[in-house]
Amino acid sequence: MNLSLFPWLLLPLLLDLLVAATRASLLNLKLARLGALEETDKDELEDISNLVNERVHLRASLKLAQVLLRLLTAGLVLVSFMPLNLLQALGIMLVTAILLWLLEFTAERVVLREVERWALRLAPIANLVMGILTPITAIPLRLTQDLETADRMVTLTEDEFKSLLDTSESEGMLEQDEHKMISSILRLSETLAREIMVPRIDMLALDVQTAFDDAVAQLIESGFSRVPVYRDNVDNVIGMLYTKDMLQVQQDGNGEEPLPKLLREANFIPETKPVDELLAEMQAQHIHIAIVVDEYGGVAGLVTLEDIVEEIVGEIQDEYDEGEELLFEEIKPGEYTFHGRIDLDDFNDIMDCNFDTGEADTLGGLIYSRLGRVPNPGEILREDEMLLTVEEISGRRIHKVNAKRYKPSDAQQLTPDKDNNHAQ
Repeated sequence: MNLSLFPWLLLPLLLDLLVAATRASLLNLKLARLGALEETDKDELEDISNLVNERVHLRASLKLAQVLLRLLTAGLVLVSFMPLNLLQALGIMLVTAILLWLLEFTAERVVLREVERWALRLAPIANLVMGILTPITAIPLRLTQDLETADRMVTLTEDEFKSLLDTSESEGMLEQDEHKMISSILRLSETLAREIMVPRIDMLALDVQTAFDDAVAQLIESGFSRVPVYRDNVDNVIGMLYTKDMLQVQQDGNGEEPLPKLLREANFIPETKPVDELLAEMQAQHIHIAIVVDEYGGVAGLVTLEDIVEEIVGEIQDEYDEGEELLFEEIKPGEYTFHGRIDLDDFNDIMDCNFDTGEADTLGGLIYSRLGRVPNPGEILREDEMLLTVEEISGRRIHKVNAKRYKPSDAQQLTPDKDNNHAQ
């Protein structure tokens, strides 16, 4: 047994541990979390991003380094115990392999507790190893390039992508409006057609018996380019009337043309259709408007391409929208007046609250759900430190609601005869 070689064993063992730790940190790293660390500067983030983006070469170089170091370790162990018979040699190799595995397992467990911080510390080692061994690994990687194409793709979960968005905004790489727009696109798959549609009560629809001149007058006054046409009642929509078709007929001097001859096919969708699927369908079929139907086949409302775009970029107003009432208006910091039909998700975002969207799609629907009846003007609903005051009722429809936060200690100051003191 040659004990003088034992100190030399420590060097390949230590290097193998460092390479194993480097491999565990960089190949398990999520860039979104790394960017969120306060100690990460832009140069370090860019350097590690380059390493992760070349993870195929990174993995191959680190793996080759481990193989070479372990061969060196095994050779030194065998030389230290010479002379050996075959059985003794196999036994020593087995013990060495188990020891190396235990050391690597321990190193990986330690690294995975703080992957991002270890990645910052060990990135220089990865750059060094890749600089030395990439020329060797490049040839076999080129030969297997087609097999490893999928390996090059770095996939992110939705939560990780959202975290990356937040980090990008906080570091100034994304403007607030850009962040909001991308987040809105991500929410399209979770948004249903009924949440963005124009409800039936607000629809402009024409009876098929409407006189041509009256129909033209209504279309021009409304500013709409397309309106549904029904027979007998709104639940029986038989087609869509296009303003340009009406104006063309009028220009040709055929003002007595009956509406049925001008109708185009109407598109119907269920109210539970996800908006991202609806957008893809509209693009594929080159349509701009669809009639939304409920589970009983009745007309619930209509949705346009503009409604979907507004979900992404916000409200779009033209000259015909100047008199249109805003869905919300800030009275003072923390206090708003909302239209009863504002989407509950939007209300939650504005007021930073978490009302259950499973109960209702709109703020008015939530109030109906809580009260179980038509509220009276001035009636107050207290919920989750939120004070909702019904300001205006139009028929049986909640038109305006004042919303603000209140402290539980202020509850005694509320007018008792108008406060239903509803508990969740």
